[in-house]
Amino acid sequence: MTILLEVKNATKVFKPEVFEAPFVSLDNISLQFHKGQCTGLVGHNGAGKTTAIRMILGLISPTKGEVFFRGEPMSKKSRASIGYLAESVKFPTGLTCEEILMTHLALFKSASSSARRALVLEKLDQVGLTAAKSRKAKSMSKGMQQRLAWAQATIHEPELLILDEPFSGLDPLGRMTMKNWILSEKKRGLTIILCTHELPQITSLCDQIQILRKGQLVYSSTNDVGAKSAIRDLPRYFVDISGAALKDLEQMQKLKQLPRWKTAHQDGFLMSLGFSDYPSASSWLYPICSKGWVIVRFGDDNSATEEQLLVHFREEFTQ
Repeated sequence: MTILLEVKNATKVFKPEVFEAPFVSLDNISLQFHKGQCTGLVGHNGAGKTTAIRMILGLISPTKGEVFFRGEPMSKKSRASIGYLAESVKFPTGLTCEEILMTHLALFKSASSSARRALVLEKLDQVGLTAAKSRKAKSMSKGMQQRLAWAQATIHEPELLILDEPFSGLDPLGRMTMKNWILSEKKRGLTIILCTHELPQITSLCDQIQILRKGQLVYSSTNDVGAKSAIRDLPRYFVDISGAALKDLEQMQKLKQLPRWKTAHQDGFLMSLGFSDYPSASSWLYPICSKGWVIVRFGDDNSATEEQLLVHFREEFTQ
């Protein structure tokens, strides 16, 4: 896979005050983000996520290490290909939706004012703010501001989209809308960094995952730190069978050339097979029933994937 963005051997040390000890926010981490994939950047507060994002955006410089974009050192021109949705949305209170997007777009597009206005109106329509184009930001609800923030982050058609806690503070409808937006950008092939601590969103949206803990990379599905498989390869769909032994299932798998399970766990008379996708799991249903074995459970279990990821946060939970 093509690496669009890479943070290589990056360390960031902050020195807050003269008499205070230096604080290591990032400790020699290397992150890879593949073109066309959604990668989750996960960690508790203080794990180093925000520092890493600020470094990518050029708001701070690494103490050591470097950031690469398309294989070249990150530059001002490269950063023009990045869209950013902040956790806390703040707009100039005296400007309207249309004025905010026109001002933002002027930083990236050298087109005429009429051409930019056409793009702005098209984007406002996409996020459902056409009727509010002349409303000032200070009079808008949280949900409307989130729609405007999404429009601002994507209006210049970036190659890389960075989302910092995009579900924070949203009601159920807002969360569903945000999820649909992310899925639509994934479908278009946009490279996305989803920075969050919400594992259910990570497991349902991301192709890859990077987990930070206390400034260190403790799990990565892209460069074999703590794991050798992508999040999409972790077991999520399960078939629980009563009456079958593992050797019987292995014989059936070879004989009928069925997809191989990711995990197999025996508990008394119950055998649980874990698969990474629905087609693989469902292809076992008829062969199992034809042998007279009983299917006790079949379905999607997000919590199982989350439990496998939570092990990397164990230290925080036990403090």
